[in-house]
Amino acid sequence: MTEKQKHLLKLMREIDEICKKHHLRYVMAGGSLIGVVRNEGFIPWDDDVDIYMPRDDWDKFVELSRTEFPPDRAVQCVDVDREFTNTFPRYADTASCAIHRHQLIGNDKAGEIIDVLTLDPIPPDDKEYEKYRTHMMIYSDLVNVASVYCGRWEIPVFMYLKYLFMYLVFGRDKTLKKLEKIMFSYKEEDCDRYAMRWGGCPFLFDKDMMFPVKYMNFEGIQVMVPNRVSDYLIWHYGDEWSYIPPHDERTSHNAISVEGITYQELREDYMKKVDAGKIRRNSIIRKIFYIASAKKKYRLRRERNLLKARSVEMDLEARIGELDSSISDLAEKHDFAVLNDVFREYYQLQLSAEFIGREDFINIHPFYHPILLNVSDEVFTAAMLTLIYTERVAKAYRMLQVKENLDRLTPRMQQMAEDIVLFRKAACHYEMQEKEDAEKICQQLLDRYPDNPGFLKLECRLVMERAEMKEDYTEASAFVAHALEVFPGDGYFLKYQADILLKTEGKEAALPLYAEAKEKTMNGITHLEINKYLDTIKETAMQHCRNLTEEGAREAAFAWMQLWERLLPEDDTVCAYALLVKASFADSGKERQEAESALKKKIKAYENCSEETEAAELLREALSVILMKKGYSAQYAKLEAEVLFTTQVSRLQRLAAEISGDSGEDVQCTDKDRAAGYKILGDIRNRMGETQQAFGAYVKALEEEIPDGIREEIADVVLDDLYYGGRRAGSVARKNNAMEFMNRWLDKYGDVRRVLHLMKYDS
Repeated sequence: MTEKQKHLLKLMREIDEICKKHHLRYVMAGGSLIGVVRNEGFIPWDDDVDIYMPRDDWDKFVELSRTEFPPDRAVQCVDVDREFTNTFPRYADTASCAIHRHQLIGNDKAGEIIDVLTLDPIPPDDKEYEKYRTHMMIYSDLVNVASVYCGRWEIPVFMYLKYLFMYLVFGRDKTLKKLEKIMFSYKEEDCDRYAMRWGGCPFLFDKDMMFPVKYMNFEGIQVMVPNRVSDYLIWHYGDEWSYIPPHDERTSHNAISVEGITYQELREDYMKKVDAGKIRRNSIIRKIFYIASAKKKYRLRRERNLLKARSVEMDLEARIGELDSSISDLAEKHDFAVLNDVFREYYQLQLSAEFIGREDFINIHPFYHPILLNVSDEVFTAAMLTLIYTERVAKAYRMLQVKENLDRLTPRMQQMAEDIVLFRKAACHYEMQEKEDAEKICQQLLDRYPDNPGFLKLECRLVMERAEMKEDYTEASAFVAHALEVFPGDGYFLKYQADILLKTEGKEAALPLYAEAKEKTMNGITHLEINKYLDTIKETAMQHCRNLTEEGAREAAFAWMQLWERLLPEDDTVCAYALLVKASFADSGKERQEAESALKKKIKAYENCSEETEAAELLREALSVILMKKGYSAQYAKLEAEVLFTTQVSRLQRLAAEISGDSGEDVQCTDKDRAAGYKILGDIRNRMGETQQAFGAYVKALEEEIPDGIREEIADVVLDDLYYGGRRAGSVARKNNAMEFMNRWLDKYGDVRRVLHLMKYDS
């Protein structure tokens, strides 16, 4: 967990305690909810927390802020502070300094925050929602000068100008109150929907999707989550929500955190150079232009997209014409690998946010004004079946909705849409422990869609849970064997095969299969379930590694740690044990060099870490093992490892004093350890930037009776210095006389020839 995540967790714990104490509702949302379900905590690269809270509960939360909040905490929202520059509220640590872009020219306070996205009650009449939405866009534009909201919905420019005129003439407070009276006039008991007030894009939810709440673990807190978790996540992120994204797709947010300073101090510094009034005026002019030109912009974009669509339609027709079988025959034979290839370019365009949109800040307009490529009903049906059979059920449902709104659905298409709703219902039944209802729906779906991977995976969970209750794995073994026959190498099913092996043959048989399962799926739920089991045996497994190492069982120790590196590739403790094994059995010079290089690379992450961890301790132990093989005594190997683990001056000074006592530059140790002592003292001085003293200590080390391994370390330092210093001298010589530089640089050696002789490099 990062320092920022620890800070946010503290704030989240405070909100949770206040809400539970006073019976207020909230639910974890967005990426934070994915973290709850997929990681039981933060997504490792996430740097914010989002929650939803009904408006009535938020109003009570604001009242409690006067009496119940810890010190240095505040609500930040336009309801309380008319200078606040965002439409959704925040719970903030006012003693910290974290700045979001829209706050740069505002007067609102900044700090580490939890976003609280308010759920406003909305009646079932869509006209009422559209009225709410229109006024919310204008409201958002008046509150926040940094973004243009109205243009996303083609709101008439005269409406914005009307309220802007009121804003300028009657003031911010009076204008916002008038809009709030319109938007917040609905009572929760009269409404069956919520509009989530975010970024000027008020998304709609059914109330029963959110409430009553359920509870799940988030970094040790039992937090509130939506009633229909999977339904919400599929709606918001699609079927892919449970999958861990590749490294290059892992994004965080753009707040700037500054340590050791308050927001007001920073603001007073940078605002001297900013003309806030000019920025606001320019922003308003920009808004008027964007709102006035929105219709033309969207019309031109649509015309361009229709040309793209025609090109892909023609290409799809040509590809279908080249097939040996008809599209319907391929679908009937379940040849979805071929069909997926046929539809690849069609999917890339038709499923893009540009064509069907997304309920997010950028793509909201095409969501309400999608474009449907012109293909025959036969082709469209085959394309939707392919999506359903390739685990893109949410995309198929969205496309069926678009088809229904813009054209019509055939009975077959209507059945598919109803079956997707049934599948989601089955997932909700499973979440709510209504296993019989989930089983019944699963069987219906598998009858209509035999060997569908998504439906099989839900059925697999049900079959496994039955097997565990009965302690009879006959049915489960047959089911998983069939699934792997249809989808060989699918990590999801391999995980269940490993579960069966664990129960029937033991962990020795199961662990390699768990490793293979993790390597063959990016499903975060599967990874979490495997990791939870591995956490229960990790300590025993690492002790087994240590025992093998102490017994000298080289091959067994390497094989064991290679397996655990596959099982927990990002676990610091496992990685450290693997390096300890490499260090312990590094007998040749090449092996020692490779082990030391890997250790020093890993140690970089711990140089300035104030918190002692098991992994850091193990890395120091492994490095000490390598150093002892080079000729350091156990005591001095430990000291050198400590030096290489830190750049903190206070710790380095303490270590220098431990070696040299009061003498400053002479080591206080036995003759046997004097060379190592001077070498370590040199390393300390070098890391502190005291180059002259460092090389003086290295020379003293070379003058002692010195082990070859320690001499080689000093030689590496000296030769690096001579190489890079020589290049620098050459650069100086091209412009000036290099003698002054050479004298200053080489002075620290005293007699360079003598140093090379001591290093045995004079030949």
